[in-house]
Amino acid sequence: MATNRYFIVGVTAAAALLLYIDRVCISILADPIQLDLELAPREKELALSAFFFTYALFQIPIGSLADRYGPRAVLTASIVAWSAVTAMTGLAWSFASLLTFRLLLGLCESGAYPAGAALVKRWAKPEERGRLNAIVLFGGRIGGAFAPALTTTVGKSLVAVGIAGTAIGDSTANWRDVFLLYGACGLAVAALFWLFVRDRPQREANGTQNAGAPPSFSQALKLIGRNRTTWCFGALQVCLTLPWAFLVTLLPTYLKDANVEIDLRSTIQTGILLAGCAGMILGGLLTDAVNKRLGPRWGRSLPPAILMLLCGSQSLLLSLSPALWVAVAALAITSLCLDLSLPSLWSYAQDVAGKNAGAVFGFGNMCGNLGASLSPLLLGAVSRAAGWEGAFAVCASCYFVAAIFGLLLDASKPLNPCISPRI
Repeated sequence: MATNRYFIVGVTAAAALLLYIDRVCISILADPIQLDLELAPREKELALSAFFFTYALFQIPIGSLADRYGPRAVLTASIVAWSAVTAMTGLAWSFASLLTFRLLLGLCESGAYPAGAALVKRWAKPEERGRLNAIVLFGGRIGGAFAPALTTTVGKSLVAVGIAGTAIGDSTANWRDVFLLYGACGLAVAALFWLFVRDRPQREANGTQNAGAPPSFSQALKLIGRNRTTWCFGALQVCLTLPWAFLVTLLPTYLKDANVEIDLRSTIQTGILLAGCAGMILGGLLTDAVNKRLGPRWGRSLPPAILMLLCGSQSLLLSLSPALWVAVAALAITSLCLDLSLPSLWSYAQDVAGKNAGAVFGFGNMCGNLGASLSPLLLGAVSRAAGWEGAFAVCASCYFVAAIFGLLLDASKPLNPCISPRI
């Protein structure tokens, strides 16, 4: 069956959409879950943080598996696994069980984006990587943007169902059956992905038997470890993702503290994340255009550096405790600028990686999600000690440091000096 790259990218984007719905839905359900399971605030923050820890930890190993055995098999297995864990989350009966399911979800989702990056690398021409990466990322962001409003609506509509048991503390949202429903939908996406996606175009697949195998996991680690700009890539991801994670974890809590009703909270969160969706598509066009004009050295580094400065300026504004709708506008601008930068970062990883696209992207994503795992714990603690103003000051500092590391990225220097960065 002939398959074109836009179809492959579209199906991968659908998988990313599901990925983010399953990941983000807990932020809007956190209060009903906390009430139902009688969680302390610290326990709720640990549950929100736990996902990012295992998600980060397994990025490189599973990314290396995608390089070695093909992204189709790895991503299909990942979708099946995380969908099963999502469904099991609806059966949580205590803090320990919820924490376990969140850790497992992070592990199961950790292969998704490294495998997706490896797949796009195999199908996309170098000059179109930015916009094709943007389509996959757009799928994820659309899922994340609509997850709050969708989850609120689905949770209310399932109040009278009670398949997994009725939430005893909050009758306005059946959080348990939301997780069951999302898990079931994931199995359908996994089947679609396995049936229609192939690892590479047919003309290339016919010649892969004689092609050299990608380096092993340990060899990939050595290549990554001795590349200076790859370490800058990882440091940038830490500094970018720590404040970004606020948008998908603690934003509803921030809005609750501002006396915003739960329905409006989900609407605001959806609007802020939708601003990122617009940024994602524009970012794909931006990185391809800038890369064509300036080349790989500055074409991949200037966009994230400038955009991180803009994010930092918005966080500084938020640290001054502006009125609610000014704060919402600043958060929307931050979301827009963050997602404008991501196609450049994906394209950087693919430019320098050669046959190691999954491992290199996995390294960056690992670093970023270690920052994300720290985010709800750090920002939650700072907000209690110094108010949300202090938390946003921390975010501003992270963005400004990220801008410095953005300037140090150099996509003209491949991971393996024996290959061209445009492979």
